[in-house]
Amino acid sequence: MADFFSALQAAQASQDAYIAALPYWVQLWMYWMMGVLFLGSFIASFFRVEARWLFLSFVLTIIATMALGMTVGWNKLWGATHLVLWTPVVIYFFKRWPQVEKRSLYGVWFTLALATMIVSLVFDAKDVVEYVMGG
Repeated sequence: MADFFSALQAAQASQDAYIAALPYWVQLWMYWMMGVLFLGSFIASFFRVEARWLFLSFVLTIIATMALGMTVGWNKLWGATHLVLWTPVVIYFFKRWPQVEKRSLYGVWFTLALATMIVSLVFDAKDVVEYVMGG
């Protein structure tokens, strides 16, 4: 078990170094995602089912990303975890769109979360394709 925690600690340090080397605007975007998608879904999950699904997918993404990083290192393949785990949430959010009152505080968060996931998925798809193509 100690070996696992040592490997996890090393992976976290590698991830931190990878993030620190990213352009500043990407780091800001990651903070935005943490605020809107993680913190926002955590708070809203006490009240709404859509937020619970997003929160669960975000937690699973953190776990999957760390597992991927421990396996293949930190690179553009990182976006694959978002593609796999957030795409179903985006589809679900689109289906729930008519039931959400957009002019409420929850509706504003819901819209921001959906837009954030879509933008992220575009970046992630680009990164994964570049990785697969050897770039």
